[in-house]
Amino acid sequence: MGEGSDVTKNLKGRLILPALLVGTFLTLTVTIFASTLVVDIAKTFRVSIGTLTLLGLIGAFVGLFFGIAMGALTLRFRHKLLYILGAVLYGFGSLLYFFAPNITTVLLATFFLATGGSMVGILAISLIGDLFPMNKRGWAIGLVMSAALAAYVVMPFLSGLIGQIEGWRDVLLLFIFPTSVFCAILGLLAIPSKSVQDNLAGKPRYLEVFKKVLLSKSALACQVGNMLRICLALVPLYAIAFYRIVFLQNVFNGGVIGTIASLAPFSGTLVGGRLVNRVGRKPMAVVPPIISGVFAIAFTFVPGMVFSLALLLVQGFFGGLMLSGLFNLALEQVPSFRSSMMSIANSFQNLGTILGIVIGGAILSTLHPNAGNFQLLMTVLGVGGVASGLVLLLAKDPCKTQKSG
Repeated sequence: MGEGSDVTKNLKGRLILPALLVGTFLTLTVTIFASTLVVDIAKTFRVSIGTLTLLGLIGAFVGLFFGIAMGALTLRFRHKLLYILGAVLYGFGSLLYFFAPNITTVLLATFFLATGGSMVGILAISLIGDLFPMNKRGWAIGLVMSAALAAYVVMPFLSGLIGQIEGWRDVLLLFIFPTSVFCAILGLLAIPSKSVQDNLAGKPRYLEVFKKVLLSKSALACQVGNMLRICLALVPLYAIAFYRIVFLQNVFNGGVIGTIASLAPFSGTLVGGRLVNRVGRKPMAVVPPIISGVFAIAFTFVPGMVFSLALLLVQGFFGGLMLSGLFNLALEQVPSFRSSMMSIANSFQNLGTILGIVIGGAILSTLHPNAGNFQLLMTVLGVGGVASGLVLLLAKDPCKTQKSG
């Protein structure tokens, strides 16, 4: 299949985007499920909540190292096979989590979940670059990014509902495992067997591809900017604790605030997908994170929860708005090796997640959480967001001279 061919003109091709949407949604289901029901899961295994939250850090480390390995795998194996295998591993991990008799088994399940999620997430973006024409990539990436953020809207409510009625384990069995199976089936039906790499003359060694990505100032700027933009993605997660502690909100209200806050970046990705062809990849990648970073700092300093929440929604919207510009820009840096570029991007994202969790934990744990500590934390995250936009100024848009339809 030629690069950027319009695969959506036939029935099979019309299933590709739904397959990528389901896969992207799937990759975050367990993370959000576990954070929503962390108290219940910790009680089952008789461990502290702090111990259980470390699983997120472990998953990020697995994603960090597997992202590097995935770059080599995408050069040796067909993307369709890897995508389906990722969904199968995620399903296996969810079953292992469901049957887990102890925390050690949960740790093993986390390995399979992080591995499978990395495979599906990496390929969901790179396949858009391989299969969609230039004028449709911005729209497609916007939808795929919105699917990821939709998980933050859907999963807390669904996890709470099933967990309340049936117990936390049944969220895995009744929803996450079937979604994994559905993702694998859609991948089998929709994704072409032939990869773009099959058209290349010979299989390049991964070290050469790695050098090509990291020795390019523009490509490296995209990777570092992507790592730093994770600061903006972490803001809504810490914001729930901010409103509960500083404004004395209960558990239910905290969940409602989390859902409302998730709707803002979700909306931003949809709008960004429509704007990227008109405004341009680089402006959409550079300007929104700077605005989002400023509002990330501001919302903790204003008086009154309603005003503060309004600023948080603005922060989330611009944080989501940048995603289409950033990933469209990154995809075109090394067009022949989009999967390798996205694999390395996955590692940088996980490195950003690790740093964010460590920094956030250090600020909120070493000192008693209060308004001042949250202001410090959000200032650090906000500065990271601004830095993301400034770093992306160094990136070049290889397609800026091409006319988008």
